[in-house]
Amino acid sequence: AYPDIPSTAACDHTAAWCRDQAARTRTRIMYALAENQADPTLLVGSPLSRIPDLERFDRKEMTDLGRLQATALNKNLKDPTAFTPRFLTEMIRTLQANTNDEGYLNAFFNGVTPGSIGTLAHRLHQQHGGRLTPEDKKLVGEIATALAALSRKKNSHTAVTNALGPTGADMPSQALLVKLSAPNVKWSSAILADLAKAALRWRQKYPSYTITASSGILSGESHSSVTNQPNGRWWDAWGLNKSFGRDPDIKTLNEYDPALNALGRISQQKDLTAARAVASAELESEFTIKDADKAKPLTWLSRGNGGTYASLLVAPDWPDGGTTAGSVIALATTPEKGHEEEAATNAAELMKSVAWWNEKGRAKAHKLLDAGRIADYNPLASDSRGPSWFAHTGEEYFAEFDTGLRSGLLKMTRMYIPAIADANKTSSGTGLPNTDEATGGVYIQMGGAEMQQFLRTFALDDRAWTQLAVDTQAYRQKLLAWGLRHNNLNDAIVRSGYLEGTLIAGYNAERKEHEQLVNKQYEEAQKHLALLRDIGGSIAGSTPAGSIPGATDAYTMGTDLALEKVKYKDFNKNLERIDSKYATYSDQLYVDLAVALHMVKGTHTGNPTMDDNLLLAQITGYKNPALIQAVMEHNFAPPGERIVQNGRFIVSQMQANVNQNKPPQ
Repeated sequence: AYPDIPSTAACDHTAAWCRDQAARTRTRIMYALAENQADPTLLVGSPLSRIPDLERFDRKEMTDLGRLQATALNKNLKDPTAFTPRFLTEMIRTLQANTNDEGYLNAFFNGVTPGSIGTLAHRLHQQHGGRLTPEDKKLVGEIATALAALSRKKNSHTAVTNALGPTGADMPSQALLVKLSAPNVKWSSAILADLAKAALRWRQKYPSYTITASSGILSGESHSSVTNQPNGRWWDAWGLNKSFGRDPDIKTLNEYDPALNALGRISQQKDLTAARAVASAELESEFTIKDADKAKPLTWLSRGNGGTYASLLVAPDWPDGGTTAGSVIALATTPEKGHEEEAATNAAELMKSVAWWNEKGRAKAHKLLDAGRIADYNPLASDSRGPSWFAHTGEEYFAEFDTGLRSGLLKMTRMYIPAIADANKTSSGTGLPNTDEATGGVYIQMGGAEMQQFLRTFALDDRAWTQLAVDTQAYRQKLLAWGLRHNNLNDAIVRSGYLEGTLIAGYNAERKEHEQLVNKQYEEAQKHLALLRDIGGSIAGSTPAGSIPGATDAYTMGTDLALEKVKYKDFNKNLERIDSKYATYSDQLYVDLAVALHMVKGTHTGNPTMDDNLLLAQITGYKNPALIQAVMEHNFAPPGERIVQNGRFIVSQMQANVNQNKPPQ
């Protein structure tokens, strides 16, 4: 009674003791159960074997338990009985309770029939009439979770390999293991990379859609054939169509799609190691295209051109819009400490593959589709009138990279802005790694023409191009600041010009093809880039920094404007407003030069007018006449030098280098 509160310590101790005893007793019961299941003769005409006492139930007994349960599982999977569901339920409880016991897990997965865990989902799927029941998914998920835990142990390779079987032997089943396992238990990066590569190879033979082409009229009858399923439709082998009486819908196919499941787990775990390993792996000869120009156009619907698995990630026919592949691309190119060069190499390979698609592969695919012999039915399309991954105009279908894939490629590009600044139209690039002095980032030097073709990917999406425009402007400011700080302004001027010229030329090339731009194409593209930078500055300046993830100010390279949250209607209104008032390219260069000087000297640049007006320009992102006038007249030459390098001269030099990457008229 208050204020004396009785203690419940004795009850708490008793409850804890009971929990321990219950767990130990359940383990001993499972030992007896597994032993009886493994060898039923023990129950007939012979004395029962002795179950180890609690005090004796240690490492050896747990190893014995794993071996006995594996034997019992093999028997129940081969010849299921009415008792099988109960046994499986109790078995997975033991697995759940012992995911940290390496000896137990090794004994269990070494003892199962080779490959039986890798095919478990398919076996259960077939046993239950062409579907996985909730109980099936739970069973597969719990076993997979235990296998995932073991995969990260040092001495687990033999057991994991025995349980999975040869990678790719039953691709949907093996990939379902990683999909259904607990999200908080990570898989080994090596296992995930191997499964993802196998799934990407598998996808080349079994895309999750069919393209049917007419083969003409024979004996008065029209004939057609499936052109992109050389080994048959995989969902027929699984019996997915039998469950519906028709071809399965996109939701069902996505659930079983091994490429989405294997890559999706890499994305879910944010596994940089696995993503890099997938992208950088050398393609087997079977998938290497020696003469891309002579390859069948159908090839380019499911893959890009290149010598590594990165080229299998870039394709227009991902059933989820490329969101999963795009996420893995972003991870594979993230410059993790100690792996900067590998990530940069992956980025360069992806840029080259996408560049080839934009320049040649896409046109080949369009020509195939325009021939009019492709049936407009696809099980992935929600309305069944045309492939969901075809953007169509009128009666024509065009294969394009979807939003998810473009998003991943944009994230990659934002990490390698210096590569754009080092791309010269008259050079094919060295293909060697280089370290950017302004940011310390590693990148691969590429040719200007190739980089321009790659950048076309983003040119038709003004929101994506705005993000790129703002990032490149921020990099230009850092580059100019580096030039001022290290008395190397001339090099910074040249690369600033290359940066702009490459962007403008890439934008111009894409818009010209789709919109038939004519007079003063390059100048129009240049104006549009300036316009987008102004709208980017407007959005960043009018948005609280706290609501933009990672943002500190409008001029931080890598600032996320969260443009995907901006509606196109509102975006276009701002575009028209700024276009009529502010967008002037040279003025932005003057502001950037002032910001660069501010980075070097702080708030006191030696020019009071510049100091007073700089903050306003940073906040609004618009031109400020007084600031621009001050920059024009300011001498940026190093102290002690008798030469004059005023802002007017520097901006004119930057604009001259922009024209270095200008396309021929």
